[in-house]
Amino acid sequence: MASNNDNYDIDAVVLWVDGNDPAWQKVYKECRFGDAEKDFSMRYRDWGIFKYWFRGIDKFMPWVRKVHFVTWGHMPEWLDTSCPKLHIVRHEDYIPKQFLPCFNSGVLEMFFQNIEDLAEHFVYFNDDHFCISPRKREDFFKDGKVCDMLSFEPICAYSYPMWGYMKLNNSVVTARHFNKLEGMKKHFWHYFSWKYPLKYKLYNASEFFYPHFTSVLFTHNPSPMLKSSYEEIWSLEKETLEASAQSHFRSKTDISQILFRSWPLLKGNMVPRNNYKYSYYCQLSNDNEKIYNIIRKQKYQDICLNDGENEDTIEYERVRNELIQAFESILPDKCQFEKRT
Repeated sequence: MASNNDNYDIDAVVLWVDGNDPAWQKVYKECRFGDAEKDFSMRYRDWGIFKYWFRGIDKFMPWVRKVHFVTWGHMPEWLDTSCPKLHIVRHEDYIPKQFLPCFNSGVLEMFFQNIEDLAEHFVYFNDDHFCISPRKREDFFKDGKVCDMLSFEPICAYSYPMWGYMKLNNSVVTARHFNKLEGMKKHFWHYFSWKYPLKYKLYNASEFFYPHFTSVLFTHNPSPMLKSSYEEIWSLEKETLEASAQSHFRSKTDISQILFRSWPLLKGNMVPRNNYKYSYYCQLSNDNEKIYNIIRKQKYQDICLNDGENEDTIEYERVRNELIQAFESILPDKCQFEKRT
């Protein structure tokens, strides 16, 4: 049972885009320009499984007060937009118009504090994060603090180079407002919790020999967030954030959600947890039997089905049907967010 200190609202925020929408495709193609990332339009395709995201929230996270559904403007045809627990948020509802249109998830994630009626405590989901077994409030927040994992990791080069730039940009901002070694000493057990895998504790130990910030670890799972962290960062770094928000597509100047997620961790406003115990990350391919087995047997509490690297080679229709069958095995019933007819 939650303590008296845990009697507060927790919301969910999810970003969704229908890459099959001709109107969206038209604007997307018209806005392509300059030194933007390569064309990743394929990764926006609709797998037909998003309704299982809502079913998972409804069945396994019933304590969520409200779902803030962030959309370019299109809606799933099965979504009941009159559901009292659902808040439709279009990009223009919370992002200043000078930064629109936007196809950069980093920018879409940067303005959450502007969402009307957003709770102080919220869990942010990408639309490829699915809840597949029961979750407790205390998995994300405890006594008002975020439950998360605090570790450093290298800033390094990637085959997809934008990630390296985003890590560096985040760390430059972080270094302006935190003293790394003082923070590690003050919040020692946040970095060396017995709950963490050994390799992350060893990596944090090595960081004691280097006073400057590398990157804060990003685990690709539903993210516990504080609206007040957004407001604080915007009050301190408005010029930096507005410069980053100019990028309609991912670019070398991006600030990512890692900055907003890691802020309360670096301030000590956290409870350590091992994210890898609860969450499973995978890349879809043509051989997904392990993934289907994880879903059917509910081996984790959530799963991320990433479609970013193998999009050109996947047998789309077959894999789509197999995914639907796997989700139907655990979430066969319509939920309150779906139309009944």
